[in-house]
Amino acid sequence: MRVIAWLGLVIAAVTAVACGGQGAGPSDGRRAVWLDLSPALGDPPRDPGDALALLQASGSPQLRLRGVSVTFGNVPVVRGYPAAVEVLGRLQTGLLRPWRGPSSPEERAAPTEATQLLTEALGDTRLTVIALGPATTLASVLLRQPALVSQIERVVFVGGQVAADAASSDVPDANVIADVDSLKVVLDSDVAITLVPPGPRAGVTLTADDLSGLDAPARPIALVLPGARAWLQVVTATTASAAFAAPALVAVDVVAHPGEVRCEVASATVRISPSPALLVSSTPAPQGRRVAWCHTADAGAKARILADLGAAGLPSPRP
Repeated sequence: MRVIAWLGLVIAAVTAVACGGQGAGPSDGRRAVWLDLSPALGDPPRDPGDALALLQASGSPQLRLRGVSVTFGNVPVVRGYPAAVEVLGRLQTGLLRPWRGPSSPEERAAPTEATQLLTEALGDTRLTVIALGPATTLASVLLRQPALVSQIERVVFVGGQVAADAASSDVPDANVIADVDSLKVVLDSDVAITLVPPGPRAGVTLTADDLSGLDAPARPIALVLPGARAWLQVVTATTASAAFAAPALVAVDVVAHPGEVRCEVASATVRISPSPALLVSSTPAPQGRRVAWCHTADAGAKARILADLGAAGLPSPRP
């Protein structure tokens, strides 16, 4: 009977992932999203994925940015917030500015600008929350206003690793390690959760040629490309890879183009020792949480992502 029940959950969840939820988009058909991220610009070089994801979401004709909050993670908030202000100021999104979020896991217990504004936004609109950093902002909202779960279409979180590969993986699950307690709050809630693996596992990486193809000096992408090129040099020097992984861009693409990236229903379990990790398995675990595991980008994913990045800052969405 447990197997039959699990199969029923699999069918239901895969259908939900493919359809992208019901009734959550604005009246123009675009999906309303809130980005929680930790963007980096300038020196020292850091992963530019979150800054690129902000451009991508802005350029996507399928998405409407309802809000942007800045958390710790990839960079400290004191660095990420000015970067988000600069990028958002160049985008024609209708948003005045981003909102400052938690600077550490301890701020889960205290309201921030971001948690207050996300709470207000959820009171007005059903949203998809794309969490590119630790889950602290979202956990803070859910702890104070658990009823708002019904207003969250789903959470897309960059984190998780296949349980069978965890012992040998050399890709740190940075968002999990940074605040595993907040992640547990989200997992313990009733919100639908989609996971995108960190690192290159999903199959979307950016090369020097990709960055050159995006070069447009008069457009917002010009703010991010120098840092992206510097990060590529760091990756090349330390790993001998000619490309850097872009899981944040896969996370946005999963929302913008539901049903394209390969997703499966899985069971996710938090491991605390020897180091925090979110272990994902295709079979149900006793303490596992059902999630959608979006682990493999389709052949057209990079082209879609580059097109959305290229459209960022245009006066109107691409046709």
